[in-house]
Amino acid sequence: MKVFKKALILLPLASLIFAAEAFAANGYTLFGDAQIVSGGNPSNAAQLRSDATVAPGFGGVSFEVQDGTTLGDLATLGTDFNVTDDDCGGGSPRFQVRIDMDNDGVISAGDKNVFVYLGPSPNYVGCTPGTWVSSGNLVTDPDPRWDTGQVGGTFYDTYANAVALTAGLEVFRINLVVDSSWMFLDSEQTVLVDNVNINDKLYTFENKESCKKDGWQDLTDDEGNSFSNQGHCVSFFASEGKAQGNP
Repeated sequence: MKVFKKALILLPLASLIFAAEAFAANGYTLFGDAQIVSGGNPSNAAQLRSDATVAPGFGGVSFEVQDGTTLGDLATLGTDFNVTDDDCGGGSPRFQVRIDMDNDGVISAGDKNVFVYLGPSPNYVGCTPGTWVSSGNLVTDPDPRWDTGQVGGTFYDTYANAVALTAGLEVFRINLVVDSSWMFLDSEQTVLVDNVNINDKLYTFENKESCKKDGWQDLTDDEGNSFSNQGHCVSFFASEGKAQGNP
């Protein structure tokens, strides 16, 4: 358990490094060793990789959060994930919720994180490799997978207590992170994530190229509506979601 905790000390520094990055029009930004790849659930996914032999040794995706949002405002938090190299464990994959703990309204060293671990409870290791798994809604998950250690709580905590400990404080951003390559013999940990759901906003990592070669038949808009043809699908992603699918 001490080794597990040690790994978590490093990531807040990475968060500060990327704090100044502007979010893309799609509401998320990749950082570290992360890229959009095929093989999602379906179509594209975000590949997050941690390789101890290649800098920076972590990968993630950061999601924009509406100004004024608190942890208590979260109704849904979840993702589909697929461990394609080795296993989950060592503290990742995880959601990392950045809290304005010093209540100064700007991202700074005084801020802290609440971590939410993916994988089988209670140790969050033993993920089935090469298999897509849904985390479900982590807000309503009965397992104590909310780590509130940085905000005055405990390693095994609940969403309700995380809300109580951060009451009234703003959430700056929510990251999905992989950074535990140190745990494995090949010094690598790779995880695909797709269909990230944050307060019912769905991130599928698709673009207009995903619509080609009949890809449009497997895609929907952000309200779950299907597309009538490839052109309709291309129009949706090219317009950044302004052209909806079929009701």
